Amino acid sequence: MADDPSLKSKLAASLPQQQRFVIHHLSTPPTSSPALYSAPPGQIPEKTTCESHFLSVTIRHHDRRIQIFALEVLIYATRHLTTLFVSKADSTGYIHLLKLPKGSPSPLRTISSIFITHLVKGRQRKDRQLVVSLFARSQDQYLFPGSIENPGKHVLDDRALIKWWCRVLEPVLQSSNSDTESSELSPAFKKKPPITTAKAYLRVPSCDLHETRSFFPPHVRRSPTLLSKWHPNRDPLRDLAGRSPTFPERCLIPRFPDDPKSRFVDELDEELTEPPSDSPTKESPSKGKRPGRWKSVRSLEQFWELMAFRQECSSGRLVGFLWAVFTPAQLEERLKASGPIPFAERIMNKPHKSDGPQKSAHVVQPPSSPPAEHLVDTDQPNADDQGISPRKTPRASGPPAHPPPAEAPALILPAKHYARINRLLLHLDYANLDIAAESSERWIDDVGICAGKKDWGFDVVGEKELDMGGNSGGGEATGVDAKGKGADGVNTLDMGLMRKKRRVEVDAPGRNRAEGNGTDGADGGVNVLATGLVRKKPKIK
Repeated sequence: MADDPSLKSKLAASLPQQQRFVIHHLSTPPTSSPALYSAPPGQIPEKTTCESHFLSVTIRHHDRRIQIFALEVLIYATRHLTTLFVSKADSTGYIHLLKLPKGSPSPLRTISSIFITHLVKGRQRKDRQLVVSLFARSQDQYLFPGSIENPGKHVLDDRALIKWWCRVLEPVLQSSNSDTESSELSPAFKKKPPITTAKAYLRVPSCDLHETRSFFPPHVRRSPTLLSKWHPNRDPLRDLAGRSPTFPERCLIPRFPDDPKSRFVDELDEELTEPPSDSPTKESPSKGKRPGRWKSVRSLEQFWELMAFRQECSSGRLVGFLWAVFTPAQLEERLKASGPIPFAERIMNKPHKSDGPQKSAHVVQPPSSPPAEHLVDTDQPNADDQGISPRKTPRASGPPAHPPPAEAPALILPAKHYARINRLLLHLDYANLDIAAESSERWIDDVGICAGKKDWGFDVVGEKELDMGGNSGGGEATGVDAKGKGADGVNTLDMGLMRKKRRVEVDAPGRNRAEGNGTDGADGGVNVLATGLVRKKPKIK
């Protein structure tokens, strides 16, 4: 089986020297899927495709293969926007078998950053915005059943997990920024000047601006240049390509699988009193009509305020919603130059669905299609359409522009086989080393049987020398989950969360005065009330 040379070389350049890993990367071809965003009233949903990517990391211990980490990413594509959703990530806790030095950078965080960067680079287009989205929630296990029983697995708490994912995405951001550099960024990503700008957004319900900023990586907080690209307590939902600030709030929130935002949106949709979907709205917005809008939630800010009281966000643990937005320079200039189209104007000018014949349904090409540069997108706007605002929602009658990635992944499975492999993983057991080795062997062999490939995956030997004096990544970092788990080493309190001990000044021998405290103390620091403040208890005759 042909290796993925780009991903292999990037991993080798960033992983610890002489450490051996086996990478198994499988995916599905792009297939039609339900729209990620709800359509405004009078419009039909955007054509959307989805492909799944699954990365499994394995090590060899006494001639046995043992899975140590897995990461799943779903990629949604429309005409104007590509969305990478980090669905699940988990570890088994057996990375300690590598016997890495204490305080060395976490290989799991490095692999996560490089894999996400690899997917981002393979799908960046000069005329399309790309966003990476994830939901961080601390739990025991997601992908590897029974792994929580392994004493070597350390589960990160809620705050440490959000910080972990911020540190995962930071090198991904820097791979597209030319004016900044990251110490964790592999040299393989610094060869070509970037053509996009990247920004990060973080929302932690119930946390204020200062508390949210404390989750950013330490070197980001110390650098004004890097900090300007991170936005605490904000989200990019109104600014994404294909969206408009005048859209109803429900049309700005994506519906990801197993996501608390999606469940909340589904509940709020019960409040809707929409006009018939087969005709455009003719009521004037000034008459108090709110087509396609919720009754109880009137803004995105109110939506996030109520999210803080949802069960997933108020059960005693913090959760984080994190985005990384990549905008090509050419598209960013067009977005700034063109203002949003008013929502009422969009509805009134939207042609009826039956005004003309609809195009035939889009058939997704198999992965063996020619490279992107040889494809002709018949639905791309012509020269006369270049003045149209890129935020305008396209018609759903045409297929989205979703050329295949420049480099094929290691293994491609049909969607039904991919789902079967995922179900198999959830029925295995990783409670102890022997059982984990048997489960790992079975999962790898079953994937090969489904694909008709006995040997698949590729070996990676690390080439990077460990710098123990640098920014440590936290040792083993076992048990990492996009919604869940991981250990990233020693947690350091942010300076804003530390309280200094009050300074004690000496006024005279044997007498102290605490700064900020106006009461003098006797020897030994015991405070004595003045005579006028002492009240005697009245005697009862």
